[in-house]
Amino acid sequence: MAKNTYSSELCKELATTAGDPQLKIKHRPVRYENGTVLPIEITGVFPAVSGKAELTVDKFLGGGFAGQVYRCKLTALELPAPIPGLETGKLYAVKIVIPPSAFSRWFRNTTYWLAFQGPFSSQVNYGACRAGLLWQKLVRRAGMIQFGRETAVKDAYASFWDSNLNAYGEITEWVEGRMWNLEADDDITKRFDWKNVPLEETGSPEYVDKRRFMRGMVELMHDMGAPEFARQYEWSTMKSQPNCMKRTDTEDGGLCAIDFRAGLALLPWLPMSPGDFKLILNGLKRGALVQFDRCDLSKMEKFVAKHPDVFGDVQPMIDELKIRDREYRRSLPDITHHGLRPTFDKALKKEVVAGLVEGYLADDLVDEAFAEKLRKGGLTFSFFHLIGAIPLLGKMIRQRWGSKAFRQHMFGLFTKPAYFKMALKARAAHDLISWHRAGRTDEKRTRKLAEKPGVFFLEKFTLGRLPIGLHRLCLNPLIAWKGVAAFFKFIYDFAKDEAFREKWFLDQVAEGEKDGMLTKEEHDHIVSIIKEPFIVKYLKSMAVHFCTIPVTQIVSVTIGAIAAAYILSKGGTKGEASLAFAGIVALFQVTPISPGSLCRGFYVVGLMIYERNWRDYLVAAPLSFVKYIGYLAFPLQMTTTYPHLARFLVARRATSLVHIIPVFGEHGALLEHWVFDAFFNIPQILGRHLKGLLTGWMLLGMAVIIPALFAVTTKGWVGLMIALVAVFICPRMIFYPILSRSKK
Repeated sequence: MAKNTYSSELCKELATTAGDPQLKIKHRPVRYENGTVLPIEITGVFPAVSGKAELTVDKFLGGGFAGQVYRCKLTALELPAPIPGLETGKLYAVKIVIPPSAFSRWFRNTTYWLAFQGPFSSQVNYGACRAGLLWQKLVRRAGMIQFGRETAVKDAYASFWDSNLNAYGEITEWVEGRMWNLEADDDITKRFDWKNVPLEETGSPEYVDKRRFMRGMVELMHDMGAPEFARQYEWSTMKSQPNCMKRTDTEDGGLCAIDFRAGLALLPWLPMSPGDFKLILNGLKRGALVQFDRCDLSKMEKFVAKHPDVFGDVQPMIDELKIRDREYRRSLPDITHHGLRPTFDKALKKEVVAGLVEGYLADDLVDEAFAEKLRKGGLTFSFFHLIGAIPLLGKMIRQRWGSKAFRQHMFGLFTKPAYFKMALKARAAHDLISWHRAGRTDEKRTRKLAEKPGVFFLEKFTLGRLPIGLHRLCLNPLIAWKGVAAFFKFIYDFAKDEAFREKWFLDQVAEGEKDGMLTKEEHDHIVSIIKEPFIVKYLKSMAVHFCTIPVTQIVSVTIGAIAAAYILSKGGTKGEASLAFAGIVALFQVTPISPGSLCRGFYVVGLMIYERNWRDYLVAAPLSFVKYIGYLAFPLQMTTTYPHLARFLVARRATSLVHIIPVFGEHGALLEHWVFDAFFNIPQILGRHLKGLLTGWMLLGMAVIIPALFAVTTKGWVGLMIALVAVFICPRMIFYPILSRSKK
């Protein structure tokens, strides 16, 4: 399926409409478009120099619970003194600590509130923002001790406040690198001893190296007194592996830890990965009921004191960290640590109130004038805070009470038709940005709806509630026909045009190199063999495989319809007919062999007969008959002759399915490697042992049947001989040669 494309220029136009300066309230952007210029005031991590900077968004990289990430170019810089590492013209990684997804933002903030009863501090609290960056800088320096190099941890340069998104952000080093290669390994048992196995003796050196590196990061942060930071690198969470990359911008090409911002608080009743169970138990042993990023500063100071040669100049950082960490911790009610102290400790109560007010400001619930009243505490604050507990209405009441601009906005909506029309158009433009980015509307329809906000809101609360694909189909039924026509045109071109097939294949290989599945040398080798007979044959067979994709669906729907019609003709109810139809369609989806896979299998068998070539199809032929994994038949057939190509094709097919899974299916996560092992490495291991099993099976049959020949009649002797040859000898004679072929 083609990736969704949208008009960045249109999104910028809509953002301008949504941010109409005549409106009393501001529709904040969800995220920035490429090319956006961000003038900001920054403060260096070390030294803590303040100044002005200008960032130009080069690329939006995505977002998770911890925030949204960009690659930006530093286009202007004004500082009273230099910040080492910051130079105009260079690229940097920029994270703004607010998720672009509304659901991610809600889920993150909810889990954090349950843990600490306050707003997500890294987004709204200066102390929390600075403390995280200072820790990252110290851990980077400690990388010299653990790994012998600072490049093992991404550098952190500066913090800033983004007034458009109402969130703190950070400027860090841009690391050129990649995730792990999915390695062909014919003995994955060696990696089980990952702590001791020499890298040159395992077929999974990158896998083992990453596991050792991440264990080293965990040990380092525990030694430094940051056990909750270490959660970002715990292997057993199954989602931490993408937090470190293999660098391609340094000579050593070593691994680099790139993420130090946790997105979700770990609650004892809400483990979200297998490794969380262990972490929760370890936390309870330390007396930590909830976990996020709490550290032991005294242990950190002892660690620093042990290594004066490495940390000789970091005292200013440690001094600031103590101040910022205290500000951060005292800005939250956090009953698991503070208990009831805020009720009688006036100083702590004042700081907690100030921290909560920061959250109100970030959520646009109050303006600065009302925030100043709330900071004084008292009944006004208490009543305002308690209103938030009212479902649905709580936020509405708070906004109307705490924001003068919001009250003026509501007054304008009800008393000024022109203002109402302008506000309606602005809100429609704001929502349409997300629709257009997600592919719910194309450019033409987006512009049309932006001009007719009434039509947009009618659609939003009707068809807009449907999944994107169904929404588009309802508006334009021809989409389905165009999709089917495009699919069959692709198949026709693929089957008929050799140049088209080669281009498709080369595009796949190029993307494989870009994604890190192939090295440059492997890519070049595969390109050089594009004209070899077996590759040409493979590409032709792919056209047939594509043709078999809809066969099962067509057959299942047809048979289901016939069965439903038969039940109705015999006087059955519509419910019974519908149940029969649904059951037949579902049955076809779960059967291991289907009409589509049968077509594919018989095609391969036909090739074997036509070419009188058994050896080159003996792996592909049986696998082609199996549903779903049959598409891997030819890649697995090529394993012994084209190992790099086979590994790539299987990895691409298998991992493309894994990436659909939220969080755990992320590129570079552990599940991706497990699926690759299941579809590639384990079958190869079984194939290696299968040679011995085939020989043993043949010898077993001979040992059992030959003595039995002397105890039966002539008729029985013929039957036993047929059984011996067909069941015991044929598998050994047919499959052993293909499994014994040497690799090129």
